[in-house]
Amino acid sequence: MPHKKAYLWVVLATLLTIPAFWRGYFGRMSEVGWELHFHAATATGWMILLAAQAWAAHRRDKLALHRVLGRTSLFFFPLFFASAMLVVWSMANATAFGDSIIYEAHGEGLGAYDLLSVVGIGAFYYLALKERRSVHVHARWMIGTLFALIGPMLARLMAIPLFIALGASQAPTDIFYGALVLAHAIAFAIAVWLWRGAPIAGKQPMKWVSLLVVGQAAIFAVARLSDGWREAFMAMGRTDPAIWLLLGLAIGAALTWAGWQAGKVPGSKTAAPAAGAAV
Repeated sequence: MPHKKAYLWVVLATLLTIPAFWRGYFGRMSEVGWELHFHAATATGWMILLAAQAWAAHRRDKLALHRVLGRTSLFFFPLFFASAMLVVWSMANATAFGDSIIYEAHGEGLGAYDLLSVVGIGAFYYLALKERRSVHVHARWMIGTLFALIGPMLARLMAIPLFIALGASQAPTDIFYGALVLAHAIAFAIAVWLWRGAPIAGKQPMKWVSLLVVGQAAIFAVARLSDGWREAFMAMGRTDPAIWLLLGLAIGAALTWAGWQAGKVPGSKTAAPAAGAAV
C-alpha cells in the first residue's frame, strides 16, 4: 500500500499549523470572526480525518474503520469546502476594509491564490472519490487536498526566521513575499518527490498536485499586477459572508455526489471504497 507512514506526516503538518498561524489566529482567537473559527475547525478536522484514514488503512483489523471514515468525509467535505470559500471572503473583506499592510500590498494576490486552492481541493476530492477503487490513484488525490493547506502553512513558518534575520533591513511585505516563494519551492520539491516515488498508476495525481503548487505561486504574482482584479476582489469582501457559506456548501455537496456517482461500478447500486484505498 502507498505511503505507510503518511499519517505521521499529516499529524506533523497539523501540529505545525499552531506556530504557523499563531499570530494570525491561535494567539488572538477572541478577536477574529466566526468564519476563521469555522475554517480552523474544519481544516484541522480534515487533516485529522486524513491522518486517521491513512493509519487505519494500513492495519488489516482497522479496514472497516477506514471505510467508515471515508464515508464520514462525504458529509464533512462540504463543510470544509464552504470554510475555504469563507476564507477567500475574509481575505477580500480584509483587503477592502482592513488595516493590515500585508493585505494592502498582497490582498488581491492572496485572494487569487486561495481561489485556485479552493478549485484544487474540489477537483482533487472529486477525483479521489471517482478513483476510490484504485489504491494508488485514490490515495494520492487525497494527499493532493492537503497541498492547498501546506503552502500557506509553510509560508508563515518560513516568515518567522526571515523576519528575525531581515526584519531590520527589509519591508515586512517583501519578507512575506520571500517567505511565500520559499514555501512554494519546498512544497514543489515535496510534490515532485512524491511523483518520483509513485508507481505508474499514481504519477498522474502527483503531476497535477505539482502543477497546482506552481500555479499558486504564479497566480499570486500575476494577480497583484491587476487593478481590475483588485477592485473585483474587494467587491467580494463587501458582500454578506452567508452567500459564500451557502455557495460553498452547495458546490462541496455537488462535487461529493458527482465524485461518488462517477466511482460506482456500472450495474451496481453502491460502490464501496477499495479495501486498500488509503492515503
